[in-house]
Amino acid sequence: MEVRAMKDTTGFDYERTDINATGIGRIALGLGLFVIATPLLMPVVFPQAMSHRTPSAPPALSADAPQLEITPRRDLQHLRRGDDELAQSYGWTDRGRGVVRIPVARAMELLARKGLPAWPSP
Repeated sequence: MEVRAMKDTTGFDYERTDINATGIGRIALGLGLFVIATPLLMPVVFPQAMSHRTPSAPPALSADAPQLEITPRRDLQHLRRGDDELAQSYGWTDRGRGVVRIPVARAMELLARKGLPAWPSP
């Protein structure tokens, strides 16, 4: 068997074939120039975008389109107030079928006094 002498590895070195530093530098320089030149060339390429215009009047609201809530907090309070009034008052739900609405507190009292109807057995 042949014995080979090992190369001295005490000195430090680096791999010269992994990356091309000149190419990376050129890419970085080109990207930097692009970033600087783009905003400077925008008025030349798109002059109409740079003209100063007065804002036009907002479009008229259409009844066909959904409307935005201008005052959402007040709208929610109004909705809750209406729901509370319904939950705390007597009234007809369906007069033809004899279905009425009673306050929640009164319904709980009646339920506690009479109990739930018996469930049919399966």
